[in-house]
Order: sequence, then C-alpha cells, then structure tokens
Amino acid sequence: MPRKKITSFNEEFDLKLFVNIAKKNAIWFTLFIFSAILFSFLYLRYTEPVYEASAVIKLSDENQAGIVLDKTSEVFENINQLAGDIELMRSKIITKRALERMPVEISYYAKGTVLDYEMYRNSPFSVEIQLKDSSISGIPFFVEFEDKNSFILRYSYQGNKNITKPYKLNEWVLLPFANFKFKINDFDNISNQQMEFEQSAYYFVINDLNQLVNEVVKRITVTPLNFEAKTVLIKIKENNPVKAAEIVNNITDEFNLYDVERSSEAANKILEFIDTTIYSVNLGLSDSENALEDFKKESRIFDPKEYIQDVSEKINVLESQRAELQFELYLYQKMRAEINENEEVSIFLVQLTGINKDGLINNELAALHDLLNERDQLLVQSTTQTEIYKSIQLKIESQKNLLVKIIENEESTLKAKISNLDQQLNQWESNYSTLPEKQAAFGRLSRLYAINEKFYALLLEKKAEFSITRAGFVPKNIILEKAQPSNVPVSPKRLLIISTSLIIGFVASFLLIITRYLFHDEIGIIDDIEPYTDAAILGIIPKYKREIPISQMLVDKNPKSIIAEAFRSIRTNLQFISNEQESKIIAVTSTISGEGKTFNAINLAGVIAFSGKRVVILDLDLRKPKIHLGFNVENNRGVSTLLIGKDSLESCVIKSSIENLDFITAGPVPPNPSELIISKKMDELLDHLKTTYDIIIIDTPPVGIVSDGIPMIKRADFPIYILRANYSRKLFIHNINKLINESKIEKLSLILNGVDLARLKYGYGYNYTYSYGYGYGYGYTYGYGYGYYEEDMKEPTRIEKIKAFLFRKG
Repeated sequence: MPRKKITSFNEEFDLKLFVNIAKKNAIWFTLFIFSAILFSFLYLRYTEPVYEASAVIKLSDENQAGIVLDKTSEVFENINQLAGDIELMRSKIITKRALERMPVEISYYAKGTVLDYEMYRNSPFSVEIQLKDSSISGIPFFVEFEDKNSFILRYSYQGNKNITKPYKLNEWVLLPFANFKFKINDFDNISNQQMEFEQSAYYFVINDLNQLVNEVVKRITVTPLNFEAKTVLIKIKENNPVKAAEIVNNITDEFNLYDVERSSEAANKILEFIDTTIYSVNLGLSDSENALEDFKKESRIFDPKEYIQDVSEKINVLESQRAELQFELYLYQKMRAEINENEEVSIFLVQLTGINKDGLINNELAALHDLLNERDQLLVQSTTQTEIYKSIQLKIESQKNLLVKIIENEESTLKAKISNLDQQLNQWESNYSTLPEKQAAFGRLSRLYAINEKFYALLLEKKAEFSITRAGFVPKNIILEKAQPSNVPVSPKRLLIISTSLIIGFVASFLLIITRYLFHDEIGIIDDIEPYTDAAILGIIPKYKREIPISQMLVDKNPKSIIAEAFRSIRTNLQFISNEQESKIIAVTSTISGEGKTFNAINLAGVIAFSGKRVVILDLDLRKPKIHLGFNVENNRGVSTLLIGKDSLESCVIKSSIENLDFITAGPVPPNPSELIISKKMDELLDHLKTTYDIIIIDTPPVGIVSDGIPMIKRADFPIYILRANYSRKLFIHNINKLINESKIEKLSLILNGVDLARLKYGYGYNYTYSYGYGYGYGYTYGYGYGYYEEDMKEPTRIEKIKAFLFRKG
C-alpha cells in the first residue's frame, strides 16, 4: 500500500520545487512588475494633481462687551457648541460667503501637454461679463488671440457647435446669452502658449455660484483637533493650491464675521427699540417744554418755588417713582410681546429693566435659550417631523407660558405700585386747590416737563450702555494658523503610487507562484512518486535537449548519450528483476497520450537488441498507433489485419535497420479494437512470437483513457508504466495503485521520462538507489563528466534558451 495519500495541493514545502516553479514563472513576475511600473507611470502622468490647504482656528466663549461694561459673563450664554460651529463652518452659508469674496465668476484654463490647468489669479487675459442666460454655465469658451487688438471666440450654444467669430479687444461683445469684454494682461505669455498649442490654447468657463458652492462644500473637511482647547482644523482639496488656501482663509474670516453679526444681533434690536422710544419721549418732552414756556409768558410767573416748594418736592419724588415704574411696565409688556411673537427675548432687555433682583426671569429665560439652542442643533441632523424635535418644541412652549405668567405677575405688581403712587399724587395735588389756580397749573406743567426730561435722560443713558456693548463684540475665535499655498500635491503621491504598484506587482507574482506551488501536481522527479506508490521504479530517462520527432529511436544514433545510457540501465534493471532465459513479454503503457510510451518502447527495444537478443515490437495501440511513425513506414497492414486473418504474420513483420529488432505496426484502425486484443488469436499470436523472439515489447493503449491494454499488462512478464516529468500529474499515480491493488499487477514497475537533470543537479559520486522489493538493489549514478555525452551537454544557443523559456510549462 502507498505510504502517503495523494492530495490536490502540496502539504510539505520543497525549496527546490518552489525555486523551480519561480524560475518557470519568471516571465509572469517580469510582466507583473512591468505592468505595475507602467500603471504608476500612466496614473501619475494623466491624473490631475490635488493640493491641500488647511487652517487651525480656536473657538472661544468669551465676549469682550461684558468686560467693557464690567458685567459678569453669566449674562451672556454661549449658544454655539463645538459641534454646531463645525457644521456652520462647512455649511453652504459660510462657503457661499467665502466664495463671494473671490473672483470665481469665471474660471480661466490653459492647455497643457497632458492635462489642462486653471490659471487662478494668474490669467494672461481677463473677461468682464454681463450675464443674460444662466444656462451657459459650465460651457467652455475657447479664445485664440490673433494680435494685441483682436481675437477669435469659439463656443457651442443651443445645439450649434463650433460657433467661431472674430472680435475686437476692449470692446463689448454682444451675444444672445451674455455680453463680454476681453482685456489682455500679458501678451508675451499668450504668444508663447499659442505657439506651443496651435488651437484651443486658452478657454474660460462661466460658473454658477450655487453649483460651485455645492461642489466646494463636498471637498471641505472640518475636524476637531482638541476638544478641551476647542481647536478645529479646516481643510480643502483643490487642483489649484492658491485657490485652496484662499478658500480656507475666507471660510475662517467669514465664520468670525458671521459670529460677530450673530452675537451683536440682540444689541442691535435693543438699540433700535431705544431709538424708537427716545423719539416718542422727545416729542413729549418738547410739548411739555413748549407748554411750560407758553404758560410762563401768559401768566408771567417765573418763580413758583416761593409758593409750592414743599409740596412740589414731594410730588416730584412721587412722579419720578411713577416714571420709573411706568418705564419698567412698558419694558415688561415689550418682553411679553417678543416671547409670544418671536420665541426669543434678548437678555439685554432684561438687563435694561434693571429689576428682577432675584434673577427668576433671567434663569427661566436662560432655560428657554438652552431649549432653543438644543432645537436648532437638532435641526442640523434631523427634521421637524421627528419625535425628539416635537418633544423639545413642547418644552419650549411650556417654558414660554411660564415666562409669560411670571412677566404678567410682575406687570400686575407694577400696576398696583403705579396705582398707589397715583393715589398719593392725587392727595398731594389736592393741596394745590388752596393755591392760586395759575400757580397750581404752573406746578403741574413743571412736573410734567421734569418727568419727560428724566425719562429722556434715562433712555440716553441706556443707549450709551448698549452702544458700548455692541462695540465690544469682536471676533471671539482666534485663527491659530492661516492656510498657505502648497507646492507639493497630496494626490497623487508619486512615491506612494510607485511603491504601492511595485508591492502589488510583487505580491501578485508571489501569490501566483504560491498558488502554482500549492496546486502543483506535476511529477518532476522520483521524489514526487515514491511516497505515493509501492510500484518499483526502473529508472529515469533524461530530457533531450533538442526537439525529438514523434517516437524516434535515439539509442542507435549516439550510443554514448545520456539517454542511451539511461535505457541501458533500465535494461540492466530488468535483468535484476528476472534473468530467466525464456522469452519475455514487456508491456508498456501510460495514463494519457504524450507521456512517451511509444518512445520508451522503441528505444528500450533498441538497447535490448544491441545486447544480442531478438526483439519484436508489437503496436497494440490500435486507436492511435505511432510505431510506424517511429520507423517511418506505412501502416496499411499490421496487428489489426493479422488478427482478422487478412494478412499473414510473415507479411506483417517488418525488419528494422537495427540487427535483431523487428516490429509489427498496428495496421488500419479497426471498429472493435478491444475485442481484437482480448481475442484468442491474440494469445495465439503471442505464443507464436515467443518461439521466434527473446523479447516481445507491446505498446499498449493508455490505461487512463481506455482499458484495452489491461489484459496485456496482466499477461506481461515486465509490465512497465511510463510517467513524464513536468507533464504527468500526481493524480495519475492513482491509476498505478489501482492496477496493483485492484488488477493485481504486482510486478508493475515505473519509468520517469523526460527528467530535467539540471533541476536534479547530479554530480560525481551522487548515487540514487532504487529498491524493488525483490531483494535486489543497485547504485545508479549520473554525472560522468562533461564532454562525454556531447549532444546532451552542449550549451544550447540563445534562441533555444528563449524558446525554452517562453514555451515551457509550469
């Protein structure tokens, strides 16, 4: 039984086999590496370079207005969280504002040797445009300058292709979709470019701002660098490095400007309210002042203090208190209206009232702001239809109702205080009834004027405070690092592309070699056979260095060759197996066609005939005969005609050019070769040949294809199975084991044909000993010295090396 099971892949590592497979696949290795280099070259040459610009900005919650006014920072809640600021920086709002500061209405391009490139802020010509039809956005307009005064414009519009017309420079070009005015900035540059590229050296494209914003937003990356420090990295990738740096810097500037505008919005509303109130109070003050002056002129009273000094002082105090309460009541009403209408109330309005000492309204208002901020941030990632949004909106409504109730309570308290003051004023004014009527009227006019004057002065004071507040809003964020144009593209990276391509080439080559090694099931040397079968090994036949004609005999042409010596060794080994003098039958078979079955049969017959024995070759491969090709004779008669009685044995036996060697060809292909081989006449033919010849060599059909030859193999004294190195598969050994175990052909022996001795690397004194199980052994040595076997050891020509390298298997 065989010692190892045959598998579909190699289970043990064989360095010599691995190196041999690697050598055979060297052409693929070279092809993979060349393909990798070619790919990297084409990719680097035809891929437009991409440049990256980045800036670092530090976000801050501090507000300088509070410092100026000596207020606590608790009043100013920071409504911008880090995540919200990041989304704002990469939003279309900021991007659009950034692009509006740049000359991106028109993009100018120049033709390059391989790729076109944008001439951002570096165009040798410029175009003014009055756009009429926005649908021309993205259409290229090719410009060819004839001289310093004229040019040719070529474009396509509404199905009309290659519209070409000459125009004058510095004059308006009136077209249906737009008006253009062209101006040259650098004519020498234009001339050099047009000399290199005869046509379409320059062209420009009109951009749609909204579409450009959508494209730029996709290339913007905003990521936090440090959450605790609130530092953010802003990056963009563009084909033009100057344009990339300018976009990033404009985004940081516009973000700071937008942040200032958003922070000062509340102060602006307060100042607008104060200005409106001052206007109305000023009118009242003017009226009271005019009334007092008119009264003085009519009544000729200029010093009322002598009459009503004590009473007036008391009434003035009460009137001042009433004015302040009335102003606070007005502000509370304004606050309640803003809550009902706008959902938000500026903290500055609470500060303006100067009341609410317990901070209740401030706390509730801050809670409302927090809910509003949470809702706004939620809208960045979801819609108004989500449940969480509806929950927050419900909380906002509840908080608004709570604030309105608190304000209404404050209004009720103020109204009660005002009513109490009115009662006191009425009581004190009743004291004027005892005074002269004119003196009392004068006092009332004076008090009204004083009230309006105090109210007006209070508003001016508040306006000054909030003007300082608004002026104190400066950018809270610090730009730590501005973007700079880069000279090195981030893509494609030359070293990375080349190294990656080479690595892929190496890996692909290695995987190919590994795959072929793992699934390599070709028989190369004796070591590939011995572990899997108990069949005896007669020997090996070296690979001939030149192409051999079909089934040609070689042993007679150069008896000193390695191949001739190999067949003589096999002849000797056959004598070790059986040295009886009676006639013997040698049956030669293989698994499939092409393994050298007929070649071995003919040359083995030749070396046996050289020893003086009478030998006949019988071609029983009736379906695909080749013996006649080896001896270059006709195949019009032979075994098939002999077995059917058409021809006699004497007419079918053909003598060869070698003494003692005869052969019988297969003859015409019969319709029933199997029946002829197992017929009684076949046995009679063999018996008759035994009386004439010492050795009968039968070339049987391949047993891996048909079973015609199995009866002859069983009958043979020396059944020989041919395997071919680097051609036969290891799975073919199954057929050998099957013949031994199932067909009971225990005497089956093997010959490995076509062995590459260069792989074996045999030399002087290197023995390869075979054991057959018959109690015999022998030493078989290769390496008799260069120059002895001339035709085998001669160095092949360069053409032969190339042919062998290109067409060998593996």
